[in-house]
Amino acid sequence: MSSPRPEGELRRPHRPEVLTTRPERPAAAPAVAIRPVTIDDLDVLIEIYLDTARHHAAIDPEVFHVPDRDAITARLRRRIEGRGITGEYVAAMLGDTMVGSASVDIADPPSAGNMARAVPSAEFGVSVVEGYRGHGIGRALIEHVERWAADHGIERMILTVSEANEGAIRLYHAMGYRDYDRTMLKRLRPGADS
Repeated sequence: MSSPRPEGELRRPHRPEVLTTRPERPAAAPAVAIRPVTIDDLDVLIEIYLDTARHHAAIDPEVFHVPDRDAITARLRRRIEGRGITGEYVAAMLGDTMVGSASVDIADPPSAGNMARAVPSAEFGVSVVEGYRGHGIGRALIEHVERWAADHGIERMILTVSEANEGAIRLYHAMGYRDYDRTMLKRLRPGADS
């Protein structure tokens, strides 16, 4: 795992910042702007991804880990370059500070002969920087990707969430998401790293 970037590297005038310290909770929810990401956002998006990976690894270490920075860079570069008719990737901004991101991808329909109904669906993921969770940032990001999906003919949104991520589950339920299907896990080699 790489060492954290010095704060000065995140404060470039031409790039948005990512929060590195916990903010005071504002009296009123700040106005968040949602915008498409660009390749110029890559460094900040990596920091947001690392923040989210650390959060997930802390609450559910059996399933999550913090990936290598180079692997994250390659993953996010592909995601940024893949924006278009079948997917979107956006950032949540408070002024010049990037405080979260979300992506949505249109799912491939079931193949012919599959018993699953062919309902146009999309899967999304959302990340909010530690310290900004609970401020309405995640809700704003989700509402944005839902509108994007609806504009692209999608009828059903899907996401995967860890049972241990109770705050996110509360948000998703409050936004009308329901528990659907179930993923089950069994370790075939106890103690083996996945």
